[in-house]
Amino acid sequence: MKVGINLPSQFPWESTAMMLEVYEQVGFDSYWSPDHILGVFHPDLWSETPLSALAADPDAFYDPFVYGAKVGTLTDRPFGISVTDATRRGAADLARTSLTLNDLNPGGFILGIGSGEAESLLPFGYPFDKPVSVLEDVLRDLRSLLDTGKMADGGVGRMGLPLQAEGRGSPAVWVAGHGPRMLRLTGQYGDGWIPAWWMDPEEYGAKRQVIADHAATAGRPAPESSLLPFVLFSESQDKAAEMFEAEPLGKLFGLFAMGHIWEKHGLQHPLGNESQGFVDVIIHDLDANDLRDLAETIPFDMVKEVLFVGNSDELATQFEGYAKNGLEHIVIANITGVVGGMDEIMARGLELPTLKATLAEL
Repeated sequence: MKVGINLPSQFPWESTAMMLEVYEQVGFDSYWSPDHILGVFHPDLWSETPLSALAADPDAFYDPFVYGAKVGTLTDRPFGISVTDATRRGAADLARTSLTLNDLNPGGFILGIGSGEAESLLPFGYPFDKPVSVLEDVLRDLRSLLDTGKMADGGVGRMGLPLQAEGRGSPAVWVAGHGPRMLRLTGQYGDGWIPAWWMDPEEYGAKRQVIADHAATAGRPAPESSLLPFVLFSESQDKAAEMFEAEPLGKLFGLFAMGHIWEKHGLQHPLGNESQGFVDVIIHDLDANDLRDLAETIPFDMVKEVLFVGNSDELATQFEGYAKNGLEHIVIANITGVVGGMDEIMARGLELPTLKATLAEL
């Protein structure tokens, strides 16, 4: 299995420079950056969160495409976006940027793209009423521009940049598909699949097969199968449970679980149990005092339906099930320190390279 890693992707750059030096020694196969404007922490609660020791503002995200060009000067590994959306960036812009980064970065470029999340769209005046339809239109033209250099409508719109970079081919398009229509689009247009919502290994394998079937129907090879898990290293899952109880604000990650998961635990999601979790939660819209109270009520078992938690052995056991169901290239988003802060980050320093080495053997 290939193992990629999400980079810090936030101000200040020095955090990335420091981590990239470490990650190069570990030997990760790819580097990634999310495309967020707002983050997952409420700014009024940030100072009470242990990770605030690392950054003054939880929403200080760099533009990932510009950031990727900088990263590309420091590594020969592929750089990817995990992930952007089709509402803020149209097909022509995405194609030109992808071809540019694929040409300039020694390791090439992977464009991760999905239908988007409310937090990066609605607060900034972008629509979010038919995001999958928007994505389908963009993917159709993006695929045509990257494959043929021309728009799908056969008009004069074209790319003048070379469609392939010497030694690394074309930029890859990885689609963050989850529901039936998105799985179809992944197979029809994607070179890879990069889901981020939690699902069990059997569901992962079943969806992977659906994608492969759609790809075959479209006359395309099955996309490379990835997964974008949010990982929190700890001494053990039991120890992590204790830490989340001691620092309950960390349990607010449960907000990003879908409403039916809240219902399963006998709770009511603040947006109602029809909530899609990651897709529609804008934590900044919620009252900070209400969130403090809510955090106390969220069970650790529900947090584990959003995050992968444990030591390297426990995590390797969890990911082995996905490998058996076709996972080929995992992209780890390491959020260690959400509870425990810098002390926990330092204490778990060897867990990530240990996990990387184990996963590489799967």
